[in-house]
Amino acid sequence: MKQLNILIVGLVGFMMMAMSSCGDGNKIGKKDRSAGATSEIMVVTQNSEQWDGMIGDSIREFFLQPQYGLPQPEAISKLTHINVNGFSDMFKKHKCILIVEIDPNVEKTVIETGEDLWAAPQRVYKIIAPDRSSWCQSFNEHKEALKVMYDKVERERIMSVLRPSTNEKIMQRIQEKMGFSMTVPSGFFIAKDEPDFMWIRKELPKNSFGIFIYSTPYKDTLQLELPSLISVRDRMLQQYVPGPADGSFMTTEKEFVPPMVNYISTFPTGFAAEIRGMWCLVGDYMAGPFVSYSFPDENTGNLVTVEGYVYYPNHDKRDDLLQLQSILYTVDFPQ
Repeated sequence: MKQLNILIVGLVGFMMMAMSSCGDGNKIGKKDRSAGATSEIMVVTQNSEQWDGMIGDSIREFFLQPQYGLPQPEAISKLTHINVNGFSDMFKKHKCILIVEIDPNVEKTVIETGEDLWAAPQRVYKIIAPDRSSWCQSFNEHKEALKVMYDKVERERIMSVLRPSTNEKIMQRIQEKMGFSMTVPSGFFIAKDEPDFMWIRKELPKNSFGIFIYSTPYKDTLQLELPSLISVRDRMLQQYVPGPADGSFMTTEKEFVPPMVNYISTFPTGFAAEIRGMWCLVGDYMAGPFVSYSFPDENTGNLVTVEGYVYYPNHDKRDDLLQLQSILYTVDFPQ
């Protein structure tokens, strides 16, 4: 087995500075604003055979797998493909780029990565391998890390659009009540403000979005296990989130799409229990996806949960949930 040498360096030969322009709304500093659809990754290959063969299969198998917790099947990412001879300056402004290179002259597989090379925000990865098998092996070993960085770019890009228009009143209330800041865009309003619970909503004609923030005393690490987190969630929602029908209330769907927990270190708090799943109503027929993050707050001794949920019947919901996830990732505790 060939030894893999992972080099976290800038992409040599790719350090082209974007042209600067004063007063251009499509500029971020001296960089052009990056392009591309939400969760879209541009794959650059040397030829179509690479995309149609085992390399493309490996990329598709990972990035087109279904996103867990959605009522309709939706892939975790979108993929677009171009051969390197068509990789013009226009395509170099894509926010997430994966470059494939097979070079029989290299002895070891090398990964090069660069940030904001041609646009901002942007993340570019290039995997150089001596053969197709080595390339696929390297990709499979590091695909999770690639996705983490691509997801970070997606959140940054979303917030670059949402952040200029914020609801300062809600943000101030979160700071006063919870002791941390969170960027909340305009259009949201506080639907409920209880001592241990906040419900922040955005209502549109065909869909609605919501953010829950709640806390309970933190006494034991067992509280971070899935059964305990769901038990607290259901209790809070039954108490504070009624449905439109008399006696109805929100709860967690546990049969068809049971909630799944993943412990992550990429959340701003440094550690969080991420739960993805479906919410539903007891006594009614509404449902939708949610994503939540629970973490201990050392300042208060509480276990805090921030959650985003979507209601958009008969429509895809992955991108809407990603917007809420991006808002949740703005949680920031004072130093």
